[in-house]
Amino acid sequence: MTPSPRDQPKTPETELPKTHRLTAPSGRRIAYCSYGDPAAPPVIVLHGTPGSRYEGLALRQAATDAGLHLVFPDRPGYGETDPVPGRGFHRWNDDFVALLDHLGRERAIVVAISGGGGYALSAAQKHPGRVTRLILACAAVPGAPREAYARRIPLVKWMNRIVVWAPAIARPMLAGKGIFKKTRREPNLDAWPRSDRLIMSTPAFRALSDVDTTEGGRQGVDAAVTDLAGYGRPLPDPLGSVSVPTLFLHGEADGNVPVEVARWAHAQIPGAELRTVPDGGHLFLLADPEPLLRELT
Repeated sequence: MTPSPRDQPKTPETELPKTHRLTAPSGRRIAYCSYGDPAAPPVIVLHGTPGSRYEGLALRQAATDAGLHLVFPDRPGYGETDPVPGRGFHRWNDDFVALLDHLGRERAIVVAISGGGGYALSAAQKHPGRVTRLILACAAVPGAPREAYARRIPLVKWMNRIVVWAPAIARPMLAGKGIFKKTRREPNLDAWPRSDRLIMSTPAFRALSDVDTTEGGRQGVDAAVTDLAGYGRPLPDPLGSVSVPTLFLHGEADGNVPVEVARWAHAQIPGAELRTVPDGGHLFLLADPEPLLRELT
């Protein structure tokens, strides 16, 4: 069956934007890229796992057309942002404050994509006065019950288990080295929902993904291993302590972070909203960023 023009994913741009750098009070280096209109109020967007500030390439044209200013920082240990010792999503909290101060803003909307969810939730708990709104797009949530992941793609499910129980094996898997080179080069598309397969099979997406993940792994895969392992544990503070306006935006066909994760987390946060994208997969923003743009404009 030939997909209709509406189903066809838009071709993302891969011309690299300028990388901005700042020095946090601790002396650590933080890198970020801006997309869209730099005169508009910044929206802080946290990339997935693995990923980098170049994940914003997928939304650059949409942000420009909508008059939005999306700021994608490298999270600790990714790209050009220095790592933070230890584990726990709270490690990004100081970077969040430093980035807002650098941008000259007291508050901002925070958007988290996939593996950025734990970091955004932690920042909202610690610094509610600096978060205007929290939007979690197909985001993972620390401590979600196992049953919420029942529909997760088996390959992804096993990857997350290996990260916890055998990190020495997980590292070459994530890096695509040794016997895992072919796995990285030829992903198992059949396991993914139709909407994601359509996106993942295009040369444009593959080029974008390669740019993003290569930069994300500039310092190795330790940050990704720490991230993935962290989602098996709840945040130190209960989700119910999140007091900022929160929206879960999730694809109903997501096979990486099933929509049941968003439904569970939505029920934990007072006043939170949940909007789902029918037939949307984990990569629904690449096929149609409109659901997110509507929330930001």
